[in-house]
Amino acid sequence: MLMVKKRTKKTSSETGHSGAGRLLTQNAPFAVKEAYVKLRTNLMFCMTANGDRPCKVFAVTSAGPSEGKSTTAANVAVSCAMLGKKTLLIDADLRKPAQRRIWKVKRSTGLCDFLAKIHPLHFIKVEELPLWIVCAGTIPPNPSEILSSERMVTFVEKCSDYYDYLIIDTPPINTVADAQIISSYVDGVAVVARSGVTTADELQEAIETVKSAGGNFCGVIMNDLDLKSSKYGYRQGYYRYSYKYKYGYSDTYGSK
Repeated sequence: MLMVKKRTKKTSSETGHSGAGRLLTQNAPFAVKEAYVKLRTNLMFCMTANGDRPCKVFAVTSAGPSEGKSTTAANVAVSCAMLGKKTLLIDADLRKPAQRRIWKVKRSTGLCDFLAKIHPLHFIKVEELPLWIVCAGTIPPNPSEILSSERMVTFVEKCSDYYDYLIIDTPPINTVADAQIISSYVDGVAVVARSGVTTADELQEAIETVKSAGGNFCGVIMNDLDLKSSKYGYRQGYYRYSYKYKYGYSDTYGSK
């Protein structure tokens, strides 16, 4: 399965700046929205290993750093929410989290603080969309142990009962074990590869790592492709748009 994302400038996770200008909106260029519609559709029709039901809990990873996985995960979540589906975006990159920066979230606590039983978990609500966000929170000394804990697995299971879709942003799978751990308890894993950057060997290693963990490999999201050279190219020039939704804190998930 090949899923294509429109070429952009470097994302916030790569530059260290806010990514609000790269978040998907109704006013985004046609080619951008259409790419995410195709991506969303492909993910929705992925099936679990036993074929009993469509996937609803996805991990988004990449072979290496700076390949656009965090912005891609955010926009997949936005795209699902645009269908009216209750969607939860979880930043499980507890080493180099990006969602707080992308969404300009002020609260510093998040998933790690909840899993360590330090603070209750706050779900950040995006107004005008049925989309909630859980940021990574405090960076821990032992991310792999935290993400493999029974508390994390139970949290994902309970959230999947309430939300229509869960999108989990994970660290690069070839770099650390975190994404491999998460792939063992989600419905599907999508690997982001950056055109001209990710090598064939790196991509193959990422795919094999997902499968070796017993994960359901959904496909590759090719990022930073130049669509102008294709027959479906759509002339945009450069684009930058702001995500105009406001953010507020909704329900908390207890710390005990």
